[in-house]
Amino acid sequence: MNNWMTPEEMARKRDFRKKLMYVAIPVIGAVLGSIIGILSKML
Repeated sequence: MNNWMTPEEMARKRDFRKKLMYVAIPVIGAVLGSIIGILSKML
């Protein structure tokens, strides 16, 4: 088990993942919105 991490690394990874979610959710929303817009124009 050489992939064991210290509590500090665990906390840092958790914070990074939280930041990633804050960035990813609006991006995914924008992409889905644009795809829906393109599809509605095509129909």
